[in-house]
Amino acid sequence: MGTAVSLLVDASPNGIARINDAMDEAVVWLHEVDDRFTTYRDGSEWLRYCAGELSDQELHPDTRYVLDRVRDLVRATNGAFDIAVDPGRPPDPAAYVKGWAVQGAADILVAGGASAVCVNGGGDVAAWRLHGTWRVGIQDPFDRSRVRAVVEVDCGAVATSGTYERGGHIFDPRTRESATGLASVTVVGPDLGMADAFATAAFALGADGPSWLRTLDGYGAYVINDDGTGEVIGLRTAA
Repeated sequence: MGTAVSLLVDASPNGIARINDAMDEAVVWLHEVDDRFTTYRDGSEWLRYCAGELSDQELHPDTRYVLDRVRDLVRATNGAFDIAVDPGRPPDPAAYVKGWAVQGAADILVAGGASAVCVNGGGDVAAWRLHGTWRVGIQDPFDRSRVRAVVEVDCGAVATSGTYERGGHIFDPRTRESATGLASVTVVGPDLGMADAFATAAFALGADGPSWLRTLDGYGAYVINDDGTGEVIGLRTAA
C-alpha cells in the first residue's frame, strides 16, 4: 500500500497471549491485502485483473468484494470517487482498500480481546476503546509540526486526503486534472474504508467538496482550504 502501518493495543495481563496471536493475524491480513491489490509490483491479482488476465469469476472473494464496494462508491459519490482517473497509472483502489485493510486489522484485534486498539495506516486511523476515547490530531498541511484540531473517537475512523505528503496524486474526475481548491480533507465516521473513500472524493471535488460532505449520513469532516482557512462539518473538535 506504499505506507507503514502501526498497531497500538491494550489488553489485560491474562489476555496477552491471545492478543499476540491476534496481532500476528492482523499483520498477515495486511500483507495479504497488499499482495493482492498492490499496483507497485507486477503480478498482483489486481493488476492481472486490470490487464484482462482474470475474469470476475476467477478472483479471490476479497477482490470481488472490493470491486462491488468501488462500484457502490462511484454511485454514492456521483462519480467523484474514481479509481481510474489518474491517466498515468492503472486503476488503483487504494483510496478504499487501505482504509478497508486497516479497519480489518483493527477488527481482528478487537475480536482478539483487546480493551483498546488504534491502528494507523499512513495517517488514517481505525480506533476502538472499551473505556474512554482516543484523541486523534489533524495535521496542518502547511506546517508538519502543527496540529490544527483534535477529534475524540471511542469507536470509529479518521481518514485524511491531501497532497502535502505525496504531491498531486488526486484528480478531479470532471476535468481529469489534479484536484485544486483544498489543502486537506479529514473525514470521521464508523468505517475507515468508507471514510478514506469519502475524503478522497471530497478532495477531488475541490471547492464543491464541503457542500457534498454535508450530504453524508453518519460522517463528519474537517476541511482545510488552500488559503489555510478551516471548516468543520458535523464534528466537535478541539483546537
